[in-house]
Amino acid sequence: MPELRLTHLTAKTIREGAFDTAVLPIGATEMHGDHLPFSTDTITAEAIAIRLAEELGTALVLPALDYGMSDHLLAWPWTVSIRPATLTQVVVDIAESLLRHGITRLLVVSAHDGNPPAVEQAARELNHRHGMVVALFGGWQGMSHRLLKGQHDIDLDHAGSSEMSMILYLAPELAHPEWAVDLPNQKADEPVRVFGAFSNVVPHGFSGQPSKGNAGEGEAILNAIVEEVGPFLRDLAANDWTNGAWMSGISKE
Repeated sequence: MPELRLTHLTAKTIREGAFDTAVLPIGATEMHGDHLPFSTDTITAEAIAIRLAEELGTALVLPALDYGMSDHLLAWPWTVSIRPATLTQVVVDIAESLLRHGITRLLVVSAHDGNPPAVEQAARELNHRHGMVVALFGGWQGMSHRLLKGQHDIDLDHAGSSEMSMILYLAPELAHPEWAVDLPNQKADEPVRVFGAFSNVVPHGFSGQPSKGNAGEGEAILNAIVEEVGPFLRDLAANDWTNGAWMSGISKE
């Protein structure tokens, strides 16, 4: 596939590419146990972003944001967090830069659960100020858990088997399965979400069975996400990136 990362291209290549869409990966810098790198979420977000850009065909992938809203993980040293309002403003600033160059289509790909609320706020501000429609993809673990049920047992844990699988597939040199310690899976089916320090729930900074992760599962996860999201993105592009009646089938008449 052609190179689609903005930072790897020259102005001439971009001029000749007829690109009309930007994809912004947002990850995090936070502890993922002894067995996975602090960049786990960023690696995952960028990989998904590249594959979705390939699906769109006219999209470039912006430099990934390595910092996210990780306030709930600050109990662990070297985790770095930015405030939700800061993340919101960064997304707004990036989008407004794109608008100056005539790029009106932005897809944000988040691989960290603390980011979507701030991105949603940015999307609403951009729509209100400029009429810009911002699409947001997040929750890759939940989606792959649903899509691969019966084929792979995808967990929803932080630094558990599914994140180990993704890194073993995408950046195996950064994974250390030999240092993995298996723990119970975090309960993820509570009817009400309770906010607070993650360390109160997961005292070791991770949960699940990372020893069960494998590169084949990581590849299956990425492919399943692309197969699910790709057709929707193409429909969105065909409808000029509007959240219009094509999404509901309900006519104004």
